[in-house]
Amino acid sequence: MVTQHGLLLFLFLETSYANSCPDLCTCSPSDHQPRKVDCSFRELETLPLLSSSTQELYLQHNKLESIPAGAFDNLLVLNVINLSSNPWHCDCGIWYLKNWMEDQGGDLLSSSVECFTPPSLHQKPVSELRKELASCSSHRKCCFDFLFIDAFLLLLVILWFSFLIGSLLVAKKITFKMKI
Repeated sequence: MVTQHGLLLFLFLETSYANSCPDLCTCSPSDHQPRKVDCSFRELETLPLLSSSTQELYLQHNKLESIPAGAFDNLLVLNVINLSSNPWHCDCGIWYLKNWMEDQGGDLLSSSVECFTPPSLHQKPVSELRKELASCSSHRKCCFDFLFIDAFLLLLVILWFSFLIGSLLVAKKITFKMKI
């Protein structure tokens, strides 16, 4: 029942937020199509919470260094995005943005997204990062290790419960007589 309440709360918040505009941004009216969210030239250091109805997103000329993993996953109707002229820090934290851009294809981005730091990658397009992010794959491997360990522990718990249930069934069939 708690899950249903959580889902209802999420749906309520999403629908109530669907027509609102992030702070410091300007948005087209909710009845206007396409739904534009313009957060450009706002000196944003963090990504604002975005409505899933966003179709055009303008984030250029801010102070964004990375995008949190999953931040764009709810933007299913996004047609245009501009992320240019931000001081992107191209370390493992840029992995999500790079993969997200690759998944979207070339039509969505209105301009190039380039690294600002570290100096060795200055002005290199994020889409061209390959060997520079090779060490990041070891972090992802670590997650697979945890997944394997979790699966193994789950198997152990299932075996333990099976043994416990089997023991209880055997114990139920055995009758004990005590003489006093």
